[in-house]
Amino acid sequence: MKALCTAFALITIGIPAVHLPAQTAPSASPQSDRSIGEVASVDQQRRQIVLKEDKGNFVVVLFADKTALLRIPAGETDIKKASRIAATDIGAGDRLLAVGSKNETGTAVEARTIVVINRTELAAKQQREQEEWQKRGISGIVATVEPADKSLSVAVGEKKYKVQSTDKTEFRRYAADSAKYSDSQSSTLAALRPGDQIRVLGQKDEDALTLTAERVVSGAFQRVAGTITSVKADSGEIRLTDLVNRKPYTVQVTARSTTRQLPLAIANLIAQRLLPTTQGAAAPAAAASGSALAAARNGADVGQLLDRLPPVSLADLKSGNAIVVNGTPSADGTKITAITLISGIEPIANAVPNLLRDVLGGWNLGGGGDLIDLPQ
Repeated sequence: MKALCTAFALITIGIPAVHLPAQTAPSASPQSDRSIGEVASVDQQRRQIVLKEDKGNFVVVLFADKTALLRIPAGETDIKKASRIAATDIGAGDRLLAVGSKNETGTAVEARTIVVINRTELAAKQQREQEEWQKRGISGIVATVEPADKSLSVAVGEKKYKVQSTDKTEFRRYAADSAKYSDSQSSTLAALRPGDQIRVLGQKDEDALTLTAERVVSGAFQRVAGTITSVKADSGEIRLTDLVNRKPYTVQVTARSTTRQLPLAIANLIAQRLLPTTQGAAAPAAAASGSALAAARNGADVGQLLDRLPPVSLADLKSGNAIVVNGTPSADGTKITAITLISGIEPIANAVPNLLRDVLGGWNLGGGGDLIDLPQ
């Protein structure tokens, strides 16, 4: 479980510290650029792979006879245990790292080394990881921190667990603009604060409500729903006014922020489900993504719909638009670094403005409908 976040974090988003063996390592003279993401398609005749990088853009990976093609087992940290493969062994959905030289526009990379994790093996490992966290982990809100005895209490619904750390406990802290584990940084017990969201894995006693922590990952997150007052697309700055308390906020959108547009048909559908007496019919289904609209009609958790929604750029956002932002607050609480931003929520804001933050609060920041994603 620890492997892909330390030496080869291809499961989650981030730049892995892959140490290539001598026979495949790029020489010192050529430029060494790295592209990591998920394989979208493979063209064997043209010898190119379309890679959707984790930061969202597409890159064409070019390979030749001299390109070293390797596959490493999911969870393995030693690249020496990778096996050589043929280009025909690479398929859509595989995780891929390409090391080589990018062109001037950054849209293509001539790969000297390609390292792959098979999608089927990866999915099986992720399933095992999820099951372990569900069985041996807890997810909740930090209630208290006791540095003297290296313990803390975590509220999970109506329950409160006492978590005991040891000298072997691994602490991680989510980055300001990312709720992905691979973007997290090494941390300590002293960094925890009441109100932090936290996941803990370890030896759990459900009857005694105690847990001896092996791994702890935490973050401070805030959710704000408001109306945009100004947008500076070039600097990624948005100013808004909270819909409920009218408090002004400055939102900073970064390259790692996820920005999505909620289609009008889905927004109307959600609003009608929350407020059945709302007058007027929903917008035509053609206005929305088919798969997302179908999921909404079937009552799916809105957190599962995020990845199906179309992206939105800051240039498309205007003063007066309503948005909901999940992110990391500044020390003084006036600024939020966005992790997830969703626009197109006007029908919901008009129907249930006081509930908007809770309604869309489940839209994930990292995966699976959870606020923060599971370590891999």
